[in-house]
Parts: sequence; structure tokens; C-alpha cells
Amino acid sequence: MSEFTTELTETTAAIIERVGVDPETPAEGMSGALWTHLADGGFATVGVPEAAGGGGAALGDALAVVTTAARHGALVPLVEHGILAVWLAATAGHVLTTEIATVAGGEAHCSIRRHGDTLLLDGTVTGVPYAADADTLVVILPPEPGADGSSIAVVTMSGSGAEISAETDLTGVSYADIVFRDAPVAFHGSSPVSLTEFLHRGALAYAAATAAAAAAVQDHTVRYASERTQFGRPLAKFQAVQQQLAQLAARTTMMEIAVDSAIATHADPEIGRLTTAAAKVVTAMSAHSVAAAGHQIHGAIGTTSEHSLGRFTTALWSWRDRFGSEQFWAEDLASRILDDGIDVWDVVTGTRSEHDTAPTTHRSPA
Repeated sequence: MSEFTTELTETTAAIIERVGVDPETPAEGMSGALWTHLADGGFATVGVPEAAGGGGAALGDALAVVTTAARHGALVPLVEHGILAVWLAATAGHVLTTEIATVAGGEAHCSIRRHGDTLLLDGTVTGVPYAADADTLVVILPPEPGADGSSIAVVTMSGSGAEISAETDLTGVSYADIVFRDAPVAFHGSSPVSLTEFLHRGALAYAAATAAAAAAVQDHTVRYASERTQFGRPLAKFQAVQQQLAQLAARTTMMEIAVDSAIATHADPEIGRLTTAAAKVVTAMSAHSVAAAGHQIHGAIGTTSEHSLGRFTTALWSWRDRFGSEQFWAEDLASRILDDGIDVWDVVTGTRSEHDTAPTTHRSPA
């Protein structure tokens, strides 16, 4: 970790601790006050190019902010706004000046048509995080005929033509479906970023957030087991509990190592795809076991709405399927080996042989 990343992490943590996080679960929505502080300080867009109004830092630095927020239980759209929406719009040459932006994959479910001088969006996008909080939605669509990459549509959520459902995820933040009927498009352009690249970036971000939530579960559980006494001694002194704590530590460490490897190699178009898929499989696979261990050791107190453990375990359950489930990414890895001829040893070691150049077509996690 660089000195800049360390300072960025420490400053983000200090802001969160100063503003505070209400641990009640499910929450009544996103942490609005905290988001204002992070956005005003430039932390929400630290990984966006400077030309687009961001900090110009590397993706790893931006993910350090994401993981710090996740480890503190902050419910803020760092992934959706800066990691994805503002960045994606910038790749199409558009600068977003918005308070909260989120993203969605339109693919075959949305279409754009022209009505006079206005472009209109029709269709449906599902499972959009922070949909009810966002004032802007960036939709990634298939490329125009004969073009590569993708096309990008920016829609103002306060305008007409967008119907947002009232669903939330288990943490309590908006996680909605949006139906567009003649919704005016504020911007439409081409991006060199493919649907596959977008999916991998989102998967890496949520793998990092999931690993951070798991680390928080471990921190809370180890502390509770050390402080809570039963039959005259701390829970951590009982062999059965020690075994659970050891398994919890092993899974959490495995998640963090997988994410660190994916972040370190994400710039490589081949190795990065493999390590991101592996990180998503590992974090999604381990999320349930980590949450279960935390609740088993905490007992009944860990299930109460005001206990902070619930903030992290509901995040694990909610985030494990974001941008593709464990099964989706396991199949993606398998297809790289069986269909594209990637050597299994290269997958295990995170290296690339000279023959590993075959492309894989885009697959949707839906």
C-alpha cells in the first residue's frame, strides 16, 4: 500500500468516524450526511480522471475509499457514483455534474429512439442500487451498429418518464427496478468500454466491498468473543468457539488476498479478468459462512436491529450477487479454461502464457 493510499484510507476513516454511522438495520436509507462530506471532499470521485472533475487517482486508491466505508458500515453509493457512473460517462466524453449518480445495464431491455430533436429512452432496468436516491442514471447499452465498446445514455431521474419501484436490499437502501417510458436522454454517446469491461469493474468493486464487510464481521466477532463471558471465562477460551474464529479468520483472509490480487492485476486485460472472476467467486462463496459464524458466536444479541453486526452481515448477503453471482463467475472461469484454452496453471498462479489470447464473448449475469 502506497503512502498516498494509506493517507487516503486514514482520512476517509476519520471523516466517517467524525460524522458517525447509525448501525440500525435495516437502515432508513443511505447515509446522506456522510455522503455530503465525502462528495464535497472529492472522495467520491477520487478515481475519476481529472479532466472529468475527479482526483485522477488509480482504481486501487478509489477502492481503498470503498473498502474503508464498507468496513465502517457506511451506506453510501461510492461504487455506483464514482467507480462506475461518473467514470463511465467520462469514457464517452461526458462530464457528470451531479450529486448522486447510479448505473444500470440496459443491454437488450432498453432502446433509444429519436422524437424530433429529443432522444427518448424506453425499457426496463432491474436491481439498480440507490435508484431512489440518485438524480442521474447512467445506462450502458450495446454499441451502435458497426462500432466497438458500448453506447452510454444519461437520464435525469427527476424528469418525466422514469418509474422507480420501492424495493430495498437487506441493508435498507434503495435497490429498485426502473421502467422508462419516453424518458428524455440528457446525453447519448459511444464509449470504448465494453459491457464485459464494465461488468468486471463492478464485480471487482463489490468483491472489495464484500471482503471489507467480512473483515468487519471478524473484528466485531473476535472482540465480542473476548469480552463476553460464559461459565466464568470468555467465549474465546472455549475450543468450539476458537475453531469457529479460526475458520472465520481463514475465510476473511482468503477473501482479502483474492481481492488484493485482483486489484494488483486489474490493468492487465487478460490476467485481470481471471483474478477478478476468482475474487468474485471467493468473496461470494465465503460471504454466507462468514455471516453465519458471526451470528452463531454473537447469539441472539447479534440479530437485534440496533446491533452493529447486522449492518455487515446484511451487506454480505446483499452484495454477494452484485455484478454476478458465485455461479456466474465460476462459469466464467470455466469457460476461459474450456472454451478459450486458458491453462489451469495460469489461472491458479495469476500468470499468462503466450497462447492465452482467445477472446470470450460477453455474458450477462442476469
